[in-house]
Formats: sequence, C-alpha cells, structure tokens
Amino acid sequence: MDRIGIIDIGSNSVRLVIIDIKENRSHHLIENLKRTVRLRSGLDDGGLLSEQGMDSAVETISLFVKFCQARRVKHIVAVATAAVRRAANGRVLVDRIFKQTGIQTQVLSGEEEAYLGYIGLVNSVTETTGLMADLGGGALKLVGFKDRLNENSVTLDFGAVSLMEQYDLADLPAQQTLRTFEAFLDESFSQIPWLSNYPKLIGIGGTFRSLARVYRHHVNYLPDITDGITIPAEAVEELYHILSAMSLEERQRVPGLERARADLIVTGIGIIYRLLQASQCPELMVSASSIRDGLFFRHVYPRDPILFNVLTHHTNNLIEYHNLDENHLRRVSNLAVTLFDQLEPLHGLGSAERRMLLIASLLHELGVVVSVESLEKHTLYTVLNSRFLGLAHRERVIAAYLAASHDQTFLAGLGDYVTHGPVAPEDIVLVKKLAPLLQIAHSLDRSRAGAVTHVRANLTPGLCELKVFGPEKRDLEVSDAARRAPAFEAEYGVKLVVMPG
Repeated sequence: MDRIGIIDIGSNSVRLVIIDIKENRSHHLIENLKRTVRLRSGLDDGGLLSEQGMDSAVETISLFVKFCQARRVKHIVAVATAAVRRAANGRVLVDRIFKQTGIQTQVLSGEEEAYLGYIGLVNSVTETTGLMADLGGGALKLVGFKDRLNENSVTLDFGAVSLMEQYDLADLPAQQTLRTFEAFLDESFSQIPWLSNYPKLIGIGGTFRSLARVYRHHVNYLPDITDGITIPAEAVEELYHILSAMSLEERQRVPGLERARADLIVTGIGIIYRLLQASQCPELMVSASSIRDGLFFRHVYPRDPILFNVLTHHTNNLIEYHNLDENHLRRVSNLAVTLFDQLEPLHGLGSAERRMLLIASLLHELGVVVSVESLEKHTLYTVLNSRFLGLAHRERVIAAYLAASHDQTFLAGLGDYVTHGPVAPEDIVLVKKLAPLLQIAHSLDRSRAGAVTHVRANLTPGLCELKVFGPEKRDLEVSDAARRAPAFEAEYGVKLVVMPG
C-alpha cells in the first residue's frame, strides 16, 4: 500500500489531498483539506509577496506536512501556481518552505498548470470534446480538447482574486464598475479565436464548485453532488445579477456559499458568465477535478497519464479498492446484458440503457462497504456519493436506484429527483423495466460458484422460456431465478419459465 500527499499552493488557498494507492493501483481519496491563505492578496505594489502572506502559507504547509507524517504518507508532492510564479520573491517562499518542512516545492509554469488541469479533467469526464476552464485566484487557464487530446491552450494573467482587487468587487459594486469589469473580460476573450470551437464549457476550480453549490440551493437541486452538474447559461447569468446586487454581508448569508468566498463570488461568476457568452456555450458543466488529480495520475501512470476509458477505470477502481467479489459481479453483469440483448423485443431499449444496466450490475453490492443489513439503502447511497466519475447526474441516479434494486425493486425517494433534479418521469419506468433483468441475473449466480455460464431466452406470445446452461449442478440458481417470475410478468406482461438447459 502506497499513500501520497499532494499539496497545492494556490493564489487563494492551500489544499492537501491524501490518496491511498494499493499494489494494483486502485486508489481512494482519504483526506481533502483546505485553508484560505490569499497569497495573491499579499502582493504589494512591487510584486512582492508580503511577510504576512508568506508566514501564513509556511505555517499552513508545515501543519499539512506534519499531518501527512501522522497519516503515514510515504510520498509528498508540493506545487505552487500563479501567485508564487509571478511574485518577484516567490523563490524566497519556496526556500522558506523547504527550510521549515524539508519539502521541495515545484513552481508550475502556466502551461504546466493548464496541462495538469487538463489531465485531471479528461480522466474524470466522458466528454471527448470541450473547453476546459480552470479559474484560480490569479490566473485563468483555458484548454480546448478534441477526441480527448489537447488542441489549444492559453493562460490568462487574471483570476478571481486579482480582478476582485483591481475592480473593487468585494462588496456591493457600482453598476459602472461592473460594466467596466465586463468590458475588460469581453476584450480579453475576444483575443482567443478558438473559444467558440467547442460545444461545452467544463469548469474546474473552487469558484466553479462554489457556483454549483449556490445553484443547487437556489433551485433545490438533487442529487446534492457538485461533480458533473450541468448549469444552463441563463442560470449563471441570473445568479451573477442576483449576487452582484448584494452587499458582502448579504452574500455571506447566501445558502451554499462559503463565507470565505463571499467577497470573490461576484468576480468569479462574472468571469464565468462572460466566458459562456464568448464561447457561445449554452450550458456549463462543473467538474470536481483539479490539478491535484493531474498530479496524481502523472504519479501513478508516469508514462501515459491519460486513462483509456474513464467510466471503466472508475468502476473497476471501486470494485478493486473495496475488495468486492469481482468474479461474481462480472458474471452477474454478463448475464444481465445477455438477458437485455435477448429480450430486446420485449423492452425495446437501446445502448444507453444497456450501459446503465451494465454499470448497475457491476456495482450492485457496493453497499456492503457499509453493511449487508439494509443493503439496498447503502448501495443507493454509495453509488450516488462515491468518487465515481464518468456518468451524468441522470445516469448516476438511475444506475444507483437500479443497483439498489438487485433483490427487489427499490424506488424510495426517486420521485424527488424528478421534481428537483435531472430525472424524467419515464426514467422511473425505466428502472422498473430493467430491475427484473438484474434480479434474474443476480439469482443465476446465487451460489457465487459460476454454476451458470450462459442463458438462452425463447420468446413466444405470452411466454418467455429461459434455459440456463452451465458445467455444474444449478438447481439453486434455477430455483432462485424462478422466484423472479411474478415481478417479470408484472413488468413485461408475459409468463417467465426458468429451466435447466
């Protein structure tokens, strides 16, 4: 078992993540700490970091290093971004950190920072083409990628902290000040000819996560998950106008907004709003990935840090890290999709639904990491809330409810995701339709001995004959699958008969 600590010294905050890495390279985030330092605010007129700012940063990093030692971290990586990169005395801070902690800090160039953000993003989302925006306190990194390959990249020398200070946007701003601020952004973005070449804007960084939390509270959105949320451009504009009309004190009471970011939020959302306008993207996707993810993947896969398949990687990672019964899960998933394919005349569903059944089958016992008692509730929660990347929110909710339905159909609370989230009423019907297939597949490996290797469904009017094949005696599996007949008949309107092949 390896354990890596990654310290990210940003313009606004210092962050530490600690990640467990097993021998098979499966991994799990076990700590995620942040302390607001505002290094960028410590720059004086001569471009120097103030003693106070450096003292605060060194103290924070020293505490983080001691924490890593207490948590038995074997390898610590520390990087610094825009504030240190641009400061004339940035080297002084790096030397002080080394003297105090023994940790050598790498000062990233703008290009390196953008590349690490890009690695973290493309390893976290299934979108193959898009515009990545990494908004920090002192810089905005933009990367246009196509077919998951970096196509265009630029680092702009402004961020949420620097523009907040430049335009005095911390408290209630004057309308003329906002217009001047917006004009500056429009002029800056107009100099980048490739901004409108990409269909979707995907944002990473603390400002985007803050926007997502405010949006979720504003519309009572479910699921309560930041990663992967999609926000319409009109909603970003609405929140910008609402927040820019508030005083700092009023913003500090906005649901979902950290008090430490209340002064930054107007500037940050203003940048996002004008970037959406310039890129002509109709919506924003927020990703919880960061340069810390890029650093992690570069550490684990130094030769080629770009994952071949995002969804497959993160699904397998959950199975392997939590030591689930992988052979059983893969047998159940194979049987489930085989049933799906053979019963297509009954359900009439397509490849997207097949994929959700496959994912739900692989994760249908994830809840055992909590308890086998009330397994359906624990499975629902863990699929929804694990660091499981690569599914849109609608797909994640459907997969979670379907996984929780592997023994009997579980729909408690699903209607709330229709009222307040991305799920449509017909998706409830979808879960009901797919659940019997997963339940039958689960029964066909009830002994977990691989007694059933394949099935063959024969459909005639009013009847589905399911022949079960395998090298061993399979009475238990046939009997348990036959128990699913009433639920299958209720959903599909045909009688199910299960027999040895």
